[in-house]
Amino acid sequence: MLDNIAQKTLPNGLKVICLKKSDTPIVSVQLWYKTGSFYERDGIRGISHFLEHMMFRGTSWIKSEEHSGRISELGGHCNAFTAEDVTAFFNSVPKDGLDMVLRLEADRMDGLLLDPDIFEAERGVLTEEYHTYMNNPVTKAFLEFRREFFGTYPYADSPLGRIEDTKSVTVDDCREYYHSFYVPQNANLVVVGDFESEERIFEKAQKWFGSKSGSVIKQSADAAKFKHTQKAHEMERRVDFDVPVLVCGFPAPHSSHKDALPLEILQIVLSGGESGRLYREMVRKKSIVIMVGGMNQMFRYAGMSMFFAIFTPDIPVSKVRAELGRQIDIVKKDGITAQEFQKVKNATLTNRTFELHSAEHIAQRIGYGEALEGDYRLWVSRLDKLKHLNRDELVEAAVRYWDSSKMHSLYLKPQKVSPGLFVAGFFRRIFGRK
Repeated sequence: MLDNIAQKTLPNGLKVICLKKSDTPIVSVQLWYKTGSFYERDGIRGISHFLEHMMFRGTSWIKSEEHSGRISELGGHCNAFTAEDVTAFFNSVPKDGLDMVLRLEADRMDGLLLDPDIFEAERGVLTEEYHTYMNNPVTKAFLEFRREFFGTYPYADSPLGRIEDTKSVTVDDCREYYHSFYVPQNANLVVVGDFESEERIFEKAQKWFGSKSGSVIKQSADAAKFKHTQKAHEMERRVDFDVPVLVCGFPAPHSSHKDALPLEILQIVLSGGESGRLYREMVRKKSIVIMVGGMNQMFRYAGMSMFFAIFTPDIPVSKVRAELGRQIDIVKKDGITAQEFQKVKNATLTNRTFELHSAEHIAQRIGYGEALEGDYRLWVSRLDKLKHLNRDELVEAAVRYWDSSKMHSLYLKPQKVSPGLFVAGFFRRIFGRK
């Protein structure tokens, strides 16, 4: 099926990618703009996320929230998200709604109103959303860590941006950003589902988007120049948490790199919930931490592989850091067992096979691959690579990237500590082991 993906670039620069999938009378239409928090500057950090919200708040043709309403009336659903390198808009509808969705997306590509009153209302929504995220200790810890990890590089700030910028950004700022990045040559239109033919999709795309124009501003020439600190760096911050948090991370490859897949599998082995090695060893067996986990963040130009641990204040952070490092070193030295490897490999293959039954998931994979990695075919080839991946490749990736001499760590120490937490930590270690 994936061999039948077709693509065409319209004269105005819009790339159209489509895949006919006729097993259900559904079509997924997605528009992926190659912009996100990476392309923002100081003073407007978070504007990509702001603009994503405003894209549902009215054009010269339809009223605020009417886009979502029309999709719902068709019996479909729509959504959007903002990331570091992309902002994407999703619509899944019965196949008879294809033209309506194309018209709606084409309309808001250049017809956004940015009404000042609605803009202010949305500012309040985004401010509340920011505080909700920052009230989560783990989320806040990751955001603190990435700022220290990337320094002045654009990935230092997440799509949430900075609250001071969210409060001060103007309609004119948003309009300038919109006209700079929401243009055909900076977008990919992905259509997957039950449609007549690929040629008809290209014709419809030309009909609805062909008259759009605009030139994307020059993107960062320094994108490939990011250099990680080449030696270990330990940091400490005082924070308003109830419990200490340690975040550790290593420089990792960008999203299209050949080692991205082995690192993904490795991270699942170590951090895959309660069955992961870190939880089994550090929570159940040794009761050093309350919670432990990890994640990889692979962006278009750089990446990081992170781990975190939450523990009670009676446990020295040095002990937590040492144990986390020891578990990583065990993987580098001894690798992973055949059973662990097969379990994670099978689960990953199963999940990706299930994704192929959904037009929306296929469109997302295509859109992500094309916009973020530069070629959707990398996703297709990665499916085959996963089937032939071996344990030696995993160990090689672990040794290459999880280098303790380059590990960055951030210890978030509570401003005040409740004495009860010391007692709780003591009893948990004595009676909580399994």
